[in-house]
Amino acid sequence: MERVNKIYHSSRNFMFKYIIALLWTGFNFVVFCKAFSNYHQDVEYYYLSRILGNGLCVSRGTAPVLNVTMALITLPTCKTFNLLLHKLFGRWSMRLLVHYLEKTKVLHLILGYSLLIVALVHSVAHFVNIVNFVDNYDVRYREINWANGPDDNIMRLLFATPTGFSGCIMLVTLVAMAYLARRSVRDRFYNSFFTSHHLFLIFYGMMFYHPLSNIIKHQTNTDKHKIMCDLVDNVTLHSNEDLLVLCEEPPQFAAGIKRAWIWPLTGLLIYLLDISFRYLSSHAERYRIATVQAYAMAGHAVHLRLQFCRKSRVKILPGQYVLLQCPAISTLEWHPFTITELPTEDRNDITLTIKVRGDWTEELYGRVAQREQCKRNLGGIDPYRRIEFLLDGPYPSVMSNMLDCKRILFIGAGVGITPFVTIMRLLLSTNVDQPARVHLVWIARSLETFLWFADEIARLQEKFWSQNKPDRFWVKLYWTQNYDEHLLAECFGDMPSIKSRMHRGRPNWNDVFIDLVTLYPKKSVSVFSCGPKELTKEIRLKCKEYNKHGCKLSYFHEGFG
Repeated sequence: MERVNKIYHSSRNFMFKYIIALLWTGFNFVVFCKAFSNYHQDVEYYYLSRILGNGLCVSRGTAPVLNVTMALITLPTCKTFNLLLHKLFGRWSMRLLVHYLEKTKVLHLILGYSLLIVALVHSVAHFVNIVNFVDNYDVRYREINWANGPDDNIMRLLFATPTGFSGCIMLVTLVAMAYLARRSVRDRFYNSFFTSHHLFLIFYGMMFYHPLSNIIKHQTNTDKHKIMCDLVDNVTLHSNEDLLVLCEEPPQFAAGIKRAWIWPLTGLLIYLLDISFRYLSSHAERYRIATVQAYAMAGHAVHLRLQFCRKSRVKILPGQYVLLQCPAISTLEWHPFTITELPTEDRNDITLTIKVRGDWTEELYGRVAQREQCKRNLGGIDPYRRIEFLLDGPYPSVMSNMLDCKRILFIGAGVGITPFVTIMRLLLSTNVDQPARVHLVWIARSLETFLWFADEIARLQEKFWSQNKPDRFWVKLYWTQNYDEHLLAECFGDMPSIKSRMHRGRPNWNDVFIDLVTLYPKKSVSVFSCGPKELTKEIRLKCKEYNKHGCKLSYFHEGFG
């Protein structure tokens, strides 16, 4: 029975994991088959199909799939669009909205992969069409043949004609974008990823230019020239009045009216409107910010305190994030960071904790550290101008849902603790009822990382102990590399609540989840995580595994990588 349950559970997980991809693939297949059938059966394309064969049907069948994909692929990346969805549907179905926000990157990746695959099929079909244009050249139908003759050069049609050249440019840019969008490149060379991804503007430009040569033409006089009339010789034709009526005129051809460009143009316009609105907002006086504090933290991180210059208090919810730009480093790059301290009635500012990860954050850390070093060497005098930033946001995230949950387990790896910090500080400063039970698991490689928010953790435990609610906040800390008892005692000797909860190595997830399902039988628990992909995958599997033990575990994760 246990084996049967495992097989059932695994198959159910598989279906849930790939349901979006299967639905999207099915939709694309239907669109492709409908277009393929139209070109295969439509008599208007008989003569062109006789030259090109099934290459015509495949190339035209993939074209609407590409157009629909290009119309949708920009939507998950539109922050303003997602914010609008949050405002419109947040109260109607928060669960569905959170699931969408959690899957925006997944949706973009699925659309990107399908765009690449269909574009490759489309390109191969058109290459076959080029070969057939030359091999099946018929002097009677020069009007619909792209080639200049049976001896035309295939390479000329592929590289030296506007349609062929634009198609090659589109394919090269798409492959380059896909290759440089890999996680290894994004993490280490964000500039390369960011720059290459903006090749999509060239891709869209070439896409609008690609069909202007009117290569695909249809017959316009099928009523006066039926198909296969050219196979009837003149003697037979003039001796049969019925055939003469059916073949009254020679075939005439024209390019059809092009409306498919409306789909990708719609997606592009939404994206450009989103970018324009965000640019104006981030540069507007209303959203101007000043750098109040910036210093390098232990554990190779940067602490930023940014103050809004406007008088009215900015409304920001726990778990939300902002996009940050430093013009001194790059005037194009915007990077997402979770807010770790919210504005209050006394102070209209926010704080960010930025872990060095990639070239942009490395450059920021170097500038902040160099500025601090020069201040110390010059006796507190700052010889450099204050580092200025532009801010875009705030924007909702999956973590914005934490305050609506009664019981939560938050799992953070390294800087992944930041979405939970605003919840801790809110619990410290107010007496909110929810979440009623909080479980925190924080994993870090170095002990310095725990110094960032150890004080908040210790004070929150003390608060609940003083209120006779010691079970409301449950903490476990895991130091995974170079564990040292003496260093631990040196750093947290005056914080016994932190020292006693520090463990060596990685967590045993079975123990964590067994405790959870034992504490909350037949109750719901919301599990949140923020960390690397491997951790996310492992926690997701554990939630699905332990759901069958009588505790309903709902899983959410945050990731910007």
